[in-house]
Amino acid sequence: NRHSGGSPLDDGIPQGATFVEFTAQTRMSGLDLPDGRKIRKGAPDSIMKYVQQNNGLLGDRVQQQVDAVASKGATPLLVCEGSKLAGLVVLEDILKPGIRDRFERLRRMGLRTVMVTGDNPLTAKAIAEQAGVDAFIAQATPEAKLDYIRKEQASGKLVAMMGDGTNDAPALAQADVGVAMNSGTQAAKEAGNMVDLDSDPTKLIEVVEIGKQLLMTRGALTTFSIANDLAKYFAIVPALFAGTLPWLKKFDVMNLHSPTSAILSAVIFNAIIIPLLIPIALRGVEYRPVGADALLRRNLLIWGLGGVTVPFVGIKLLDVVLVFLGVIS
Repeated sequence: NRHSGGSPLDDGIPQGATFVEFTAQTRMSGLDLPDGRKIRKGAPDSIMKYVQQNNGLLGDRVQQQVDAVASKGATPLLVCEGSKLAGLVVLEDILKPGIRDRFERLRRMGLRTVMVTGDNPLTAKAIAEQAGVDAFIAQATPEAKLDYIRKEQASGKLVAMMGDGTNDAPALAQADVGVAMNSGTQAAKEAGNMVDLDSDPTKLIEVVEIGKQLLMTRGALTTFSIANDLAKYFAIVPALFAGTLPWLKKFDVMNLHSPTSAILSAVIFNAIIIPLLIPIALRGVEYRPVGADALLRRNLLIWGLGGVTVPFVGIKLLDVVLVFLGVIS
């Protein structure tokens, strides 16, 4: 293939040229041309250092222009040819509508959001403020991302990581929950636990909600079952043994008709309550985006107290019905 100027190309690179790949350490990429020219593009500080190493001079306004771009939330890149700066490239991320509200929703769920990026501090700060994340880490290398996750895990926290680049792969693999973007690299997809087909960072909300709903449903049913069994024993045992152990009579608060009716009522109650709990197990307990402490209090009140009171009411009603129908004489 040849471009319009007639120079031979090989996969978009002039023949004889050497492509310099981007790395997290150099933070720049470029071409070494056959005629000796060296073209580089990358992070401003890396390019400025490269220019100075080649005995080039930097204008007084270069840093000011870079900072002005970064302070607006855009990503500045510098391009140079050897010792001469060639230009400033401005890349700007467009935040998805409503992302700030979704991060606020994560905060109400008790999650702390941290943006870990390779961008410079000014750009990272501007984007973090626009998006509404709790904190940010700028100019992060793959090692820095990995170390941060390990530090949070060592303090007893569960960490979810979302990323799309090859540089994110080690952190995605280390995180308790690694979610790779569908638009990301193959390395990121292989390192994560799951792939978000919509490539939406705030999809973490759905992941957390589903996980918490599963835990809540299991906890709620377990709490109800334990409380339910304790209440049944407390209701039945005094009725069964009050005749032989008179001191148990004071615990017979339900005053059931007879030991036979107590046992039969409890058996029928079990046969009724278990099918009623199946839809809850399948559908799940309703989840609300509140803190863990509030959820615990709410579920203890509903399922714990409910597990205690329902057997008393249910067994007593069944006892009355059995006697009324003449099943128990």
